Amino acid sequence: MKRMTTHQTDKLLAFAIAAFLFTSQPVSAQFSASANGYLSEMPSAMFSKIDDPWTIDNQLHNRLNFKLGLGCYATIAVEVRNRFLSGETVKNVPGYDQMIGADRGWADLSWNLATGPSYILNTTIDRAYIDLNMGKLQATIGRQRINWGMNYVWNPNDIFNAYSFFDFDYIERPGSDAIRMQYYFTPSAHIELVGKMGSTDQPSYAGLFRFSLVGFDFQLLGGMLDKKEIVAGGGFSGYFGPVSVNGELTYLQPRRMISHPGPASIAGIGASYLTPFQLNIQVEYLYNQAAGQNGIASFTDFYYRNLTVRDLSFAPHTFFANLGYPVTPLINAGISAMYFPKLKGFYAGPSIDLSLLKNLDLSIIFQYFTVDLQPGLSQQMTLGFLRLKWSF
Repeated sequence: MKRMTTHQTDKLLAFAIAAFLFTSQPVSAQFSASANGYLSEMPSAMFSKIDDPWTIDNQLHNRLNFKLGLGCYATIAVEVRNRFLSGETVKNVPGYDQMIGADRGWADLSWNLATGPSYILNTTIDRAYIDLNMGKLQATIGRQRINWGMNYVWNPNDIFNAYSFFDFDYIERPGSDAIRMQYYFTPSAHIELVGKMGSTDQPSYAGLFRFSLVGFDFQLLGGMLDKKEIVAGGGFSGYFGPVSVNGELTYLQPRRMISHPGPASIAGIGASYLTPFQLNIQVEYLYNQAAGQNGIASFTDFYYRNLTVRDLSFAPHTFFANLGYPVTPLINAGISAMYFPKLKGFYAGPSIDLSLLKNLDLSIIFQYFTVDLQPGLSQQMTLGFLRLKWSF
């Protein structure tokens, strides 16, 4: 089990004291402070066939968000994710505790506070930054979310902190340890420069230029990832009448031509339409040239791995569709689906969300997969989740 050093403990203790003082004492008009979060309880079941043995798990998930505003010039934010995981996945998947406790950032801010044969208590600081506002120039320093994606499901332009569509319970998404500079020429045109350090101590850096033209938003990006490969790409979003359209393209070129994995183009395009009777329709397509380079041989490899931009899908061609409908003001229903033609597989994910009280929600979510990750070997998996979530 990974333990905090004395230096890390001292820093966390100092922050906790400061956060308590700032959030528990009256503040002047020059300062502002806020604290919020949520607590969710989510049992789950997973099985290959309904008459096969079921894998039963549970996750108690708590999030705490602290923010301190120093006038209009600076904001300090720290956000903490706490999870108590228990059940058969913890017990039966080798190295699962190490995967939960792993931190891909430059600063190791994830700790397994307690582990046992069938449980893990983990806490992770996934946001810790200061945001400086200097007129047209904005600087953000620390662990932050750098969201360059424009699509709904897959974001090839999200080169710093890729995420999985199937990880629905982590709505905040991963962050990066980075310095981010943004300069706004106009309200609709700005440039960003980002330098990021990861756990390998290999720096990544990139720039992005975003602008508006003929009613569409466009972006161009380029840089270097982990000192290993050159990245270039772009994206767009806008409307054709009532239909929202968006697309992204990223190209990865290793610095050494003999290195593996090789060059890869990753591109996605999508559209969405809200019908007059409130049915929301979304479609998206992803082409991933790197899909055959990621070494995914089983469902466990795909579902639980930490993603990079090369791992957005395990198939070179993936099609997606989603339908969402508000049955009543308090009940929302939806179903999403994916099709993997080369792997002879598909995914289906029905869900229903119920608002029980003002800050209390109940969600029922299913995920079904069938896919040939290896020739002639079909794999099926069904996952069911029941989540009760209280926001405060």
